[in-house]
Amino acid sequence: MLEIIDSHIHLWSPDTVTPPWLIDAPALNRTFGLEEWRAAAGEGDEFHLAAAVYVEIDAAPEDLATENRIVFSMTADPANPVKGAVIAARLSQGDIEAQLAPWLSDKGLKGARQVLHMPTAAPGLCLEPLFIANLKKLGRLRLAFDACMRPDELSDLAQAAEAAPETTIILDHAGNPGDAFFAGGMDQPTLALWRQGLRQLAALDNVYCKISGLTLPNDAGIRKAQGALDALVDSFGEDRVMFASNFPVNRLGTASRPWIDFLISATARRGTAWQAKFFGENAARAYRLDD
Repeated sequence: MLEIIDSHIHLWSPDTVTPPWLIDAPALNRTFGLEEWRAAAGEGDEFHLAAAVYVEIDAAPEDLATENRIVFSMTADPANPVKGAVIAARLSQGDIEAQLAPWLSDKGLKGARQVLHMPTAAPGLCLEPLFIANLKKLGRLRLAFDACMRPDELSDLAQAAEAAPETTIILDHAGNPGDAFFAGGMDQPTLALWRQGLRQLAALDNVYCKISGLTLPNDAGIRKAQGALDALVDSFGEDRVMFASNFPVNRLGTASRPWIDFLISATARRGTAWQAKFFGENAARAYRLDD
């Protein structure tokens, strides 16, 4: 049976913390906890949800401490499937070590994220000297950086990753190429900048890619989606791609179970050793879940 580590889940509840952007996503404006995460994936003879990595939810600044306390109470419980957390930080503002200081003693802290695809993030932000200095410091702290980018700015991220070779950079949602990726494949003209940046990132040993945040086409387009997926995972190689669901945001596109079923089927020809890496081992290594 395939043991899956879901490398990208979000959890929230109106009783504790909900992100302000939910006002524009009413379908997600309710409680999503671990029970809902498991139910969305289901379990059968092929796979088992063994563990998960929590990724910050872009909460309001006044809610960040509460969000962190909640997730670190999960990672401190050996029976809880959440084995690591990527928390919110601002690499573009102040010293990253000082920002993370209240949480550095928590073994569940595995990384930091500053969302860079929102209008509040100026183009080129990840190339500013302070950002680069903090990115390097994350590596010295043995923490990863999750990069959620606009698709035409991946080349900027590649420059930043090259400047911080000791820091593990994890590209969220394959760099957000949008529906055109599965609908038309890697060579879509509209994806030229994304494709260029992706190739630059794939050439760097410290960069991993999460296969998530993508919407599957209808049945007639699955063969084209298979080809696009093959090109994407081959660009990074078997050791630097990882499965992620993006639960519950994936409910706005392809939900957890059809996403898992597609990826298991689409990668079956690569063999069980490859699938073990993709569905779990690579995430465990990138996030140092066994430390």
